[in-house]
Amino acid sequence: MEDCKVVEEGLEELAYQPQPGEYFNPLNLGRIVVLDVGQRWYGLVLETVIERGVVRRLAEVAEQAGIVIRFIQFSNVEPHDSLAKAIAFLDFSNTSVTPEEALRLVRKQPFVRSAHLIVPNNEGLLFDNYFFPLVVGKKRAVIFRRRVYESLFKGIREKFGTAGEAMLYYQGFAVGCRTCQAYREETGLEDPEALVGLGKAYFRTSGWGIMDIVSLNVEKGEARIRIYESFECETGKDSETSYGHFIRGVLAGFFTSIFQREAKAVETRCIARGDPYCEYTIKT
Repeated sequence: MEDCKVVEEGLEELAYQPQPGEYFNPLNLGRIVVLDVGQRWYGLVLETVIERGVVRRLAEVAEQAGIVIRFIQFSNVEPHDSLAKAIAFLDFSNTSVTPEEALRLVRKQPFVRSAHLIVPNNEGLLFDNYFFPLVVGKKRAVIFRRRVYESLFKGIREKFGTAGEAMLYYQGFAVGCRTCQAYREETGLEDPEALVGLGKAYFRTSGWGIMDIVSLNVEKGEARIRIYESFECETGKDSETSYGHFIRGVLAGFFTSIFQREAKAVETRCIARGDPYCEYTIKT
């Protein structure tokens, strides 16, 4: 399975394909903002028909009303879906149009099926109090900020020492096995390279790190994997030993499912030790 390409000029041959070790461009998924005094921001949640020109027409409504769209996010859709859900944060600071008037304008649009306002609380906190839960595909998902997963990884190590590192590995192993099996069930894919490609995509889009397949030999049951910006190992900077025991387990479990026989993973390089990336050797 090939990686997607970033196209800027509309011609595939001009597309720049960023290399794993040189690309770091964060995407802020937070649907929460603390407003400063004098800022008049409101939230808008809506359900729209999926058709050509929807985003353009929403932008035109905002432009005519003097509203600045600070944030807009559409829920991912399946190919057969006819409706899309979206949330936007709108800045009314420099317009005389009221949020209620803007809501009426939006509801008049023929492609809008429903629309509602989100009002900041008394402390100036504006957040998405409408959509819940988060899902990836049709499965529930949660977001852990760094302070949470850092406390998790460090807490287990501090409490249980090397036994804690073993716990992280075996937990990761179970996650890797179940994840690969879920890919098979949800997509119908059986080709090992396609499953690995899907794993790369999910690894990156879930924020775990950027996975690079250095080598893969399914027949021999061997792989060499590099992980850039590992979410686990970035919490263990200045460690004297390799730190990625959870991800090591995930890779071992994932490739155990790929190879159809038990695999083990060893971390040979680690950003926690000062290396430019984490590297894992997987063998059956």
